[in-house]
Amino acid sequence: MTVDSEIDKQFYLHYYVGHRGKFGHEFLEFEFRPDGKFRYANNSNYKNDTMIRKE
Repeated sequence: MTVDSEIDKQFYLHYYVGHRGKFGHEFLEFEFRPDGKFRYANNSNYKNDTMIRKE
């Protein structure tokens, strides 16, 4: 097994950015998982928006 093939199998990225402000806890989050799935979440209370989650 080579190092390159092991890295390809284990790739994982999780990104989160958020803050508490005038409209409460707002954030953007996404991740790429080793099984090939992509997950996304966006939460904003601006103008009474709801949380968006996709996979």
